[in-house]
Amino acid sequence: MTYAPTTFYATSALNTATYDGRSALRIAGSPVEGDVEFYRDLARQTAGPVLEVGCGTGRVAIELARDGHEVVGVDLSEAMLAIAEDRRTALPAEVARRLTFVAADMTTLALDREFGLVITPFRSFQSMLTPTAQRDALVAMRRHLRADGLLVLDLFDPLLDQVVSAEVPSNPDRGEVIHPETGNRVACEVTARNPDPGRQLIRETWTFRELGGSGEVLRTESELLELRWSLRSEMRLLFELIALEVVAGHGDFRGGPPAYGREQVWVLRKTNPG
Repeated sequence: MTYAPTTFYATSALNTATYDGRSALRIAGSPVEGDVEFYRDLARQTAGPVLEVGCGTGRVAIELARDGHEVVGVDLSEAMLAIAEDRRTALPAEVARRLTFVAADMTTLALDREFGLVITPFRSFQSMLTPTAQRDALVAMRRHLRADGLLVLDLFDPLLDQVVSAEVPSNPDRGEVIHPETGNRVACEVTARNPDPGRQLIRETWTFRELGGSGEVLRTESELLELRWSLRSEMRLLFELIALEVVAGHGDFRGGPPAYGREQVWVLRKTNPG
C-alpha cells in the first residue's frame, strides 16, 4: 500500500528527530556555512533582543542566548519546538531564562513587542508558498522590528534548470545520521519531484529509512517538502512595497557578493521607522 507523504516537520517522526544531525551535514561547505557567526555579529551590533522566525530546534537561538541575548524563537512546527524546549531545559539556568519558544504562524505573528534584530535563518521564509504569504510574513516581521533594528532573510538563489525539473536528482542522497534516541542509522533521500514552475514551487518527497545493525529497514517514512523560490529582483520589489530598505545583500554568510545559485542573504531596515 502506498501512503501519501506527510507535511515536512508536521509530526514527531524520523525527519524531526534527525534534523539537527542532517542540518550539520547540509550546512558544512554550503553557502549557509557561517550563519551563526553572522547572526552573532548583528546581535552584538543591535544589542538585541532577538526574534528568530522559523527557529526549528533552536540551532541559532541557543547560541545567541549563550552570548547573553534575550531570544524569542517562533515556529509553526510543534514537533520541532518540542525538541527546542528539551534543549533549552538542558542549558544552564541563566541561559535557559533568556530563551522563549513560541508556536505561531509567521504570517500572523503578534507578540506585541519590538526587537533589535529579527532573523529568519536557513531558508525558513521559503515555506511561504504564495506572494501574499510572503508579504504577510514580512509585514508581521516589520511590525516587530525596532525603529533602529535590522531584519535578516536567508533564501537560496534558485538554479533555474534544477527548480523546474521533475526528475529525481542524480544524487538523491540527503545524508545518513544516527537517530539520537535509538542509536540506529537513518538514511534520507529524495524519491520524487513534482515542481510547479508557474507558481515557483519546489515539491519534493523525502523518504527516511531507519536501519538496523545488519542494514535491514526497520521503519520507512515519507514527507513532502514544499518551498517557493524567488529571484533577487522579486525580493527587492517586495521589500520596497512594504517599506523595507536593503542595507546589504550577500551571496553567502562570509560577506561574498551576490552570485547566481548561491545564497540570498538580505539585511534590511525600516524605510520609514515611524
